[in-house]
Amino acid sequence: MEPKELAVIRHAMEVQFRHQLYQDVKLPFLHSLGIKHILQGFGNDDVGFIGVMHLWWVNEDNRIVYDNPTNWPIPIKGFWKAEWFDTPEEGMKYAQEIQKDNIYDSAKLQAIMESSIKEMMETRIKRQVMKQIHEQHEDEFEDMEIPEEILWN
Repeated sequence: MEPKELAVIRHAMEVQFRHQLYQDVKLPFLHSLGIKHILQGFGNDDVGFIGVMHLWWVNEDNRIVYDNPTNWPIPIKGFWKAEWFDTPEEGMKYAQEIQKDNIYDSAKLQAIMESSIKEMMETRIKRQVMKQIHEQHEDEFEDMEIPEEILWN
């Protein structure tokens, strides 16, 4: 593919990706949560590998005027700059550098999240089973005939 064609395709992919990102309600909060880098790979069977786009947050004046700024609870100061990596290896290498510079261990954070989700699902399943058992016994109790000669105190 010609470099000029690749540049046009990358620009189109970036515009589409940014449009989706800017429509996301989480956008104003990403950088304040420590998410200051976004990496996304692009490619398909017809064109092949397009590249890995890297967006990173900079706290600079973006000079962007939003059509309806009242949709967001906080004003956005700063913007997402972009660059492209030509190979998946370059993108992966940069992602590893970013991960290494984090103040937290993302593998441990992921393990904590997986453990919490597993525990939550087990609790939900136990509640469902207990509810089914309770409903089953309730139905059995209603169907049970009590002889009238039994005196109730």
